[in-house]
Amino acid sequence: MIITGISNIEAPPVADNELTEAIRWKIQDLIDFPVDKAVIDYFSSPPTGRVNSGKSLDIIASPIDTIKNQVELCKKANLNIKVIDIQETSLRNLAALLPENERGVAILYLQDSNGMIILQKQATIYLSRKFNTGIDKLGLANSTSGNDRAKSEQSSLALEIQRSLDYVESVYGIPPFSGLAVIPIAQNTQSLLEILNDHHGITARIMDLSTILDSDIMLDDLTQSLCAPVIGATWRYTVEKLCSSK
Repeated sequence: MIITGISNIEAPPVADNELTEAIRWKIQDLIDFPVDKAVIDYFSSPPTGRVNSGKSLDIIASPIDTIKNQVELCKKANLNIKVIDIQETSLRNLAALLPENERGVAILYLQDSNGMIILQKQATIYLSRKFNTGIDKLGLANSTSGNDRAKSEQSSLALEIQRSLDYVESVYGIPPFSGLAVIPIAQNTQSLLEILNDHHGITARIMDLSTILDSDIMLDDLTQSLCAPVIGATWRYTVEKLCSSK
């Protein structure tokens, strides 16, 4: 079960048993639904290493009605839910299976109207960022890729990626990530890679799930584009075992 919605905040200076309520008060202006009708969870962000920097938390918040609707659907389907995952951690699970995991890897996941970049190292999320540039705006088909609006959106996407890479390197003081792994989009994935590599100097490659997952069927680009977060959620325990063995 996947729920999206994540924000990074400085941890409130309260006792552990008061933390959830303190978070609820602190994020009330960061969400677009009533905070008293929110289900809230959190996990710790990695330490930055900066002098006098406090502990940070990644916050997940969802309207309680959304949770209730999902619960009812699961009951009707006779599902026994053991874990609730968010999109960010599901995609992190996939990134942790890549060879670059030890050094750190960024992954890009684009949908029709928006996108997300995750920067993770050894299964720890250092940054997750959502943005409004999606596949529809990039003009990846040959007939539209060269128009001014498409070029502007392509530049905006490249800037978001570069800012994310620079931020993690600067704030956490870790070596630069080796590159960007792009989850396939339904069509024109290669065009996207060429735009990032040739026009914006970003070292990008396709993150083909078929090469890292043991599957009886070929996962085409459309399937990977639609199902990547769900596939990632199924690998949670595998990633947890990999991390605990180190």
